[in-house]
Amino acid sequence: MQSKTLSENIADRIKQRIIVGKYAVGTQLPNEQELADSLNVSRTTIREAVKLLVSRRVLEIERGKGTFVAAIPGLSEDPFGLEFVNEDILKSNLSQFRSIIEPEVCALAAANASAHQLDDMKHLVVRMNEISCLVVESSVDEWIDEFIDQEIAFHTLIYKMTRNVVFERMTNIISRSVIINSTALNYRQGFDFTKYTELHTTLYEAIASRNPEIARKHGQEHMETFKLFT
Repeated sequence: MQSKTLSENIADRIKQRIIVGKYAVGTQLPNEQELADSLNVSRTTIREAVKLLVSRRVLEIERGKGTFVAAIPGLSEDPFGLEFVNEDILKSNLSQFRSIIEPEVCALAAANASAHQLDDMKHLVVRMNEISCLVVESSVDEWIDEFIDQEIAFHTLIYKMTRNVVFERMTNIISRSVIINSTALNYRQGFDFTKYTELHTTLYEAIASRNPEIARKHGQEHMETFKLFT
């Protein structure tokens, strides 16, 4: 087996500091010189190690600010290579995937959601309802992007509410599913935004009840009813 280079070893040591919490998620790393001094290597080695960790999405560089620990270290935008799957097949398979797991995700969300997360979800539902009313009075195109953003935020929040790191790391998949479904829904003038938003309001209320059985039931009903819109 090929031995690791010095920069790879240093990248591993920086990564270990992130794992143990010395460098917390979202925080800025010390500057190159401070890292070099603490790890007893040159700034060039630090630069190479940081470049490796950026390529692995462990770190992010913000121009003019510095280097930061990624929000979810190591998570790529497309961890399962779904971008290379035929969109029609992917739409069907993602819908099947979500129908299987989402009722249980909703049950976990009801059991584990924080008060702050429930408040965030309430605001998302309120805004979706506001947009539904605005669409009646104006062009769909004027509001559709924001509506989709709210829906993505709603569904990814459910996964975050579980407090299960595996589900939390599925949010990119869920976002992709919502985007693909938005194409299938063919939002247009005449689409029943009010009824569609009511689906999300009902699911929010089920999760907010903090009763996993109720949330599981409504999670399943949500996915079944959604299919009627596509």
